Amino acid sequence: MKGRKKVLAVAPCGAGKSYLFSEMIKNTKGDALVLVHRQELKAQHEKLFRKLGITNVRVETYQTERNHLEENPTPRLLVVDEAHLSRSRSWSEIISYYDTHTVGVTATPIRLDGKPLGDIFDDMVQGITTKELIRRKCLAPYEYFAPTTVETDNLKIQAGDFLIKDLETIMCNRTIYSDVLKSWEKLSGRKKTIAYCVSVAHAQETAGMFTAAGYPAAVIDSSLPDKKRSQIMQDFLDGRILILCNVGIISEGVSIDDVECCLLLRPTQSHALYWQQAMRCMRYQPGKIAKIIDCVGNYTRNPLPDADVEWSLTQSARKPKRIDSSGNFFIRTCPKCYRVFKTAPVCPYCGEVYPLHPIEIKTQQEIELARISEQEKQALEELNKQRRMEVGMCKTFEDLIAIQKDRGYAKGWVFAMARLKKIPIRRDWS
Repeated sequence: MKGRKKVLAVAPCGAGKSYLFSEMIKNTKGDALVLVHRQELKAQHEKLFRKLGITNVRVETYQTERNHLEENPTPRLLVVDEAHLSRSRSWSEIISYYDTHTVGVTATPIRLDGKPLGDIFDDMVQGITTKELIRRKCLAPYEYFAPTTVETDNLKIQAGDFLIKDLETIMCNRTIYSDVLKSWEKLSGRKKTIAYCVSVAHAQETAGMFTAAGYPAAVIDSSLPDKKRSQIMQDFLDGRILILCNVGIISEGVSIDDVECCLLLRPTQSHALYWQQAMRCMRYQPGKIAKIIDCVGNYTRNPLPDADVEWSLTQSARKPKRIDSSGNFFIRTCPKCYRVFKTAPVCPYCGEVYPLHPIEIKTQQEIELARISEQEKQALEELNKQRRMEVGMCKTFEDLIAIQKDRGYAKGWVFAMARLKKIPIRRDWS
């Protein structure tokens, strides 16, 4: 990265990005500043720096730093944690103001609306993959379930994602709550769970549902006072809370190793938001198999957590194709065991022979019609070619008359073709 002043480092959730930039700071000849967007992350990083004996660093939330820019000297190194958030005005103002050596770290190098980060960073370094981290036992293997599908086809899109008010209307449906509870009980092993909700109202109702069923649950969101949020997090860490219903807090960076399940209740088209949420339960522990329960079909709109993705600083993220060239879903859900898998003749987990989805049936019918249409088109082209050749072989006026009668053409065709081919016209023929 010689000659590059602002570099984006990409590594999956759980790859140890905090330790990566800790080592950078340790070797920096001067002071460093780490920018975060949540108090929880500030406390987490400060704890890590104390543990590692690193003193040449200051950690601050971007909100506070932006309001005190002229009060602190320019750091030798600026670390932008969760750099996929750095295109907001506040982050950009801080990065521009200091204009120093900058390293952004993220698992998802795209903004939440899918736009690239090339206007902030000069270059990008991609690290180890999720598959390799799982193989090395640095991340837990996962099982992915999609027990229900929330219909989002007709929802409005703003800034690349669904409108919260529309999602809240859908997700606060009583039938959906019942399905969510049954699915969680069946699939989660009733382990420590983070539930990702649409709004505070949705989170409160979800927590109420779990509590009424006998499972200790609580809500955490950014509107709570810091002390209250800290207490809820501590109760969750200590096991007094089993299900933490979260709105925008535990997505980026927060590490809770013994969380074994993520319950996705927030439909999203944002790759960044999806991965940041789905992978929170994949912190490694011996024998742990993370459970991702996707009740809103996010896997149909985003690549799975261990998918190989080509990131770019200049191109927006591509939405995954849902249908392959044969009209089958690339990824599907078994209607019996709810496991998500790459298309196969039967479910590879339970052997269920699944029915085709109506979308697949329609797509396959369209593919077949297109195939037939293409065959008909080719046959027609061959017929027209043959007919042109027959006309081309005509030498006399009588040859043209024979074709005209055989094909049922108007008599004017004979005269027109005779003139075109410069064949003498019989004036006595009419």
